[in-house]
Amino acid sequence: MDAGTISTDAIKYPLSDFKKVLILGIITILSSLIIPGFFLLGYFLKMIKHSMADFSELPDFDEWMEMFVDGLKVFVVLFIYSLVPLILILLGVWSALLPMFTVPGSGSLLNLLAVEWTGSVALIGVILEMLVSFIIAIALANMAYHNEIGAAFRFKEIIGKIQEIGGVDYLIWYVLMLIIAVVAYFISMFLIFPFIIGIIIVPLIIIPYLIMIFARSTALIYVYGGSDDYFRVTHKQK
Repeated sequence: MDAGTISTDAIKYPLSDFKKVLILGIITILSSLIIPGFFLLGYFLKMIKHSMADFSELPDFDEWMEMFVDGLKVFVVLFIYSLVPLILILLGVWSALLPMFTVPGSGSLLNLLAVEWTGSVALIGVILEMLVSFIIAIALANMAYHNEIGAAFRFKEIIGKIQEIGGVDYLIWYVLMLIIAVVAYFISMFLIFPFIIGIIIVPLIIIPYLIMIFARSTALIYVYGGSDDYFRVTHKQK
């Protein structure tokens, strides 16, 4: 299954039950209270597992405790993956600002060395963040497939899976997901700025729709990417 077919299937996926899009949208709105955010992440992982099992429809909102625990697992994985890049970027920003408060004048040797060191640290952080964004989908899919958090950090398996999919095919899929995200962003901006109602529409419909697309496509690229097998549409309901 190629990246285009996967993306098309993923875009249609939320339409299998639009009521569930709205339910996830309500959870998205409530995520500002923190706890509902774990249910949001848990349902994301549930969609990946559901799609890997050949279910073509959205899973039900049930087994809330399991969903909450899965959400915690997803949060931990995202936090750990983002920690080092974030520290490096923040360290770079802090180092750039420090000479402004400690050394008078802008042409001192300390300032010049700080700017050079800051640029290097921040650049490393940005590169690592880009790398994380490239592999995080397969890391989460690997966790969902093996049903254990440790699988998200088995880098040999993750890299091997990307190689199995095909580096070029995976890159095309990654770019397509970025394009979908950018389109969703511009639609959101268009709705929010001129129309107050957009403040409700974006978290209620657009964000959950995007989450569903990403969950579905992540599962399909993991299971079917690089395979010549036909996609098995079973229409099974949990």
